[in-house]
Amino acid sequence: MPIPLGYTENLITPKSDRNVEAYWTHVAKGSGDSLILPDGRCDIILRFNEHHSKPPTPIVTGPSTIPYTVSFSTGDTWLGMRLRPTRGALLWKKRILMSENSVLREQDAIKLVPELFQLNRVGLNYSDFKRVLEPIFSVNVVSTNQPMLDAAVDLIHLGGGRMNIDDLATHVGCSARHLNRLFRQSNGLSAKAYSQLVRFHRGLRLIVQERHAISHASIEAGYTDQAHLTRSFRRFGGFTPSNLPSDLSIPTLF
Repeated sequence: MPIPLGYTENLITPKSDRNVEAYWTHVAKGSGDSLILPDGRCDIILRFNEHHSKPPTPIVTGPSTIPYTVSFSTGDTWLGMRLRPTRGALLWKKRILMSENSVLREQDAIKLVPELFQLNRVGLNYSDFKRVLEPIFSVNVVSTNQPMLDAAVDLIHLGGGRMNIDDLATHVGCSARHLNRLFRQSNGLSAKAYSQLVRFHRGLRLIVQERHAISHASIEAGYTDQAHLTRSFRRFGGFTPSNLPSDLSIPTLF
């Protein structure tokens, strides 16, 4: 699973910033289409073409649970900031409950993040982008439930999405219903949906990176059988485990 040519990512440690997970850039070296797999996070993005004079397009995304295809031309450039899984409400506020697979562009994005208006010029770079957006999330204002949510996310990733939600809730000290509600209020997804997404990525890595047989990967990833894994791949990837895209690249987060 090659990293797309022209893509760079600056991961931020939790100690440095509890809200922002990464800043990333992508400059298209040619024309084509790219399959983007869901990662359950929210992003703020600017898209423009370094060879054209058209102002950049501001984009705000909600947590994705479905794949989508992006078409691009030579010189198309993206500057992005990705929030941590349970920090989406800092961006979407009360609209977080309706943000799943939502994408706001241009004026709709600016209404949600007015600071994007300051970046309405071509020739932007990573430093400009970070300078304007970083202060928005620099204050670590967290709810009393945030430590519980952070612990739940850590356990979900540690177990590759395989932990039962009832067991997960017990580990962090609440009921499954309460945990799912808190997750939706902070991330836009339930804890169960996020766990399913993490498990999909684990299964994908087992097959693509570690070269496991599909039948073995389904067991190791925590699926009941191969048919269960196939349904998950169709849901989150739009493909089957036996027919993976040749140029597939997946997020480095899982």
